[in-house]
Amino acid sequence: MVAAAARNYDLLVYTPTVDSDGFDLILDDRDKFLPLQLKSVISGGKAAQWAIHRKLLRPEIHEIEWFGFEPSPCGEGRGGGVLLIEVKPQESTTDVIYRYTDLRILTALWLGLVKISSPSVKRLERLRNELASDPGGKVKVPRSAFLTTKSPEHFLALAGLHSRYHTSWPHLIYQYARYIYAGDELPAPENKIREMIQEEIRKLII
Repeated sequence: MVAAAARNYDLLVYTPTVDSDGFDLILDDRDKFLPLQLKSVISGGKAAQWAIHRKLLRPEIHEIEWFGFEPSPCGEGRGGGVLLIEVKPQESTTDVIYRYTDLRILTALWLGLVKISSPSVKRLERLRNELASDPGGKVKVPRSAFLTTKSPEHFLALAGLHSRYHTSWPHLIYQYARYIYAGDELPAPENKIREMIQEEIRKLII
């Protein structure tokens, strides 16, 4: 909320009355609703993956085919994200690191726009198959699925919410996903679009 205030707007935050849909908060910048699951971990902790509702990460009904998922009303998702909050205690202070993932970030990882290790590639390919196979239940999201943001303001931008750090990356990844999975045309050569997405992401992450 402080990061949003720096952009001169009030970030609206809603909480569900029943914890049954797999998210803890809804962030609203008045242009985008973002259902958000919160996870926390102490720096150096052993947790390497987290159980997340499939429906939270699956695309909304109008975006299903854009991301190469089977079009089905019963298989629609919420298009939400997961914020992993890593706490690192110091002698007299506490550092907080924000790591984030959603379907757009996962798509960037699946399409090789962010470099990761070979074992991580295999884990994320398995995650895609699990997300696409069944709209219900949960999937285990590995640490390699998250990108580490430079600050809360960078998190807002990475998640597609208003921030002082303007970015076109959410729009670009939509265009590229529609090109790869739905056969739509690109407004520029493919290699140029890839470079633009990679550059925009690099501005926001560590």
